[in-house]
Amino acid sequence: MELSGDFRIVDVKGTGFRGIVRLEMEDATGVSLALEYPRDVLGIDIKQGDNVRVSISNSKDPNYSSNWDVYMNGVVYYVSEGLVKVSIGGLILDIRNYKGEAKVGEKVYIGLKLIK
Repeated sequence: MELSGDFRIVDVKGTGFRGIVRLEMEDATGVSLALEYPRDVLGIDIKQGDNVRVSISNSKDPNYSSNWDVYMNGVVYYVSEGLVKVSIGGLILDIRNYKGEAKVGEKVYIGLKLIK
């Protein structure tokens, strides 16, 4: 699975779990992401209206610590027409309107970088 681009945070919602928020974001092509994000643990406050560069890839970035503010790995656990779900250590990433190929069981690396 490969997806990268700049996304705008359109909403930040509570999840009912302390310290975890749901970041909802969209890019210019109509792809939308909804990420359960451990804001309090990571200490990187991403707010509605912010712009974020996102990378989702099968390949680990060897320079992840300098290239990304947040870098995680997960496993694709559900694929249907226009929806991919990834488990990131129990947190969930929903990818809607994804046109590429994704397979259940594949490992992915997810990078987030706040665009200032």
